[in-house]
Amino acid sequence: MKENIEDYRKNGQINLDEYFRNNPSSFTYPYYIDGYDELNFWAQVRKDDKEKYIYVKPRDEHEENANYNIYAELVYEELVKQIGIKSASFDLAKYKGMDTTISDNILDNYNKDIFLINGSELIEGKRYLNTEESSLDDLFDAIEDYCRVEYLEKKVSNECIEDIEKICIADIFTLSTNRKATDYDFLAGKDKDGNEIFKVAPNCHNTYSLGSNSSIDDMYDMLENEDMLADRVDTFYTDSGVPENKRNIDYPYWEDTLYYIIEENPNMLNFARKCAKNMDISKAIYSVEEKIKSRIPIEYKEFMYEVFNNRLQNICECIDIDYYELIDEKEIEREEI
Repeated sequence: MKENIEDYRKNGQINLDEYFRNNPSSFTYPYYIDGYDELNFWAQVRKDDKEKYIYVKPRDEHEENANYNIYAELVYEELVKQIGIKSASFDLAKYKGMDTTISDNILDNYNKDIFLINGSELIEGKRYLNTEESSLDDLFDAIEDYCRVEYLEKKVSNECIEDIEKICIADIFTLSTNRKATDYDFLAGKDKDGNEIFKVAPNCHNTYSLGSNSSIDDMYDMLENEDMLADRVDTFYTDSGVPENKRNIDYPYWEDTLYYIIEENPNMLNFARKCAKNMDISKAIYSVEEKIKSRIPIEYKEFMYEVFNNRLQNICECIDIDYYELIDEKEIEREEI
């Protein structure tokens, strides 16, 4: 029986090299999507006293700000939990000297008749478009077509679209910039009772968030210069935005997407207000540190606070919330816990 990978945690990271060396029967194979990626792979390991497949995603040492990136991905997961959005479960590891995230197979909690469909498959089938040029509207149209062809009720496509709108708003709050319209996954197939299902899968495309697409030098510069930080935060917007012909050039891209979604679906204004109230960067960081049994480097935490709260303040102006009153309320809640 394989050992538990949690026993190989050192300084917050699971040492996969030692684990694989001591548990050679762990089956690994490359991860194929849009071609072959020689760094990423799946591995069968023992975790939480169960045999599981995990997805291993090393960060190349030459990748810009790779070390901060892995912490940002974990904090993103905790932030979206606070507003009821499901995400893949991430953890920190070390592999061949590289900072690495590992995540559970999101199909583990479903039966064998459930499978994944990627957004690019839906869009290509619907529009025959270059998926790199696809927008949210293309994805929404493709979802409606799929549900119609599969004879699924209209409420199924409506719920999928609303869930994607929620993820987009969460991405705006968390400055998540690496989710295109084709990066959404969907669970399809039959549930345990034999009923056809189609719904948005837990998030797993969260590579860049909380400003982690900045270089480490830029990060330090922003911490020392509030004006620079404010200017740069406005440039962090999600790639799965509104169609270009429907954008307002007077707004930053993220703000334009926020307004577009709220205008299309008035329920999303209430959701955005829920995000502002419930998303707490301090609690998210604390949860990650409890999970990895180690502290996030202090300069990383400071940067997370600054970029998140700067974006939060800007969003509060958009949705008519008093930012300073909101911050005071959150501080009181922390003191009461």
